[in-house]
Amino acid sequence: MLFKYFIEFDNGGEIKNFYKSKKDCKDCKEYLVKLIPIDRKQENLNRKSDEIDKLADKILKGNKRLETEFNKMIKDLRRVKI
Repeated sequence: MLFKYFIEFDNGGEIKNFYKSKKDCKDCKEYLVKLIPIDRKQENLNRKSDEIDKLADKILKGNKRLETEFNKMIKDLRRVKI
């Protein structure tokens, strides 16, 4: 959503006041303000999804290591003669 506001700043550069029309302010400049709604639930879902992806990568790496060790053990067992 885009809105037109007249904004007055203080000496520190912070917004002091903002107005809908020029007649309400003295030393204001006209600005376009875009409002973007924040969906906190979606942010949490994205964060959890990233965590799951990282855990899946760790599991795959652990699985490859386990498979390698298992193959080494099978190879060693084949050498053993009873």
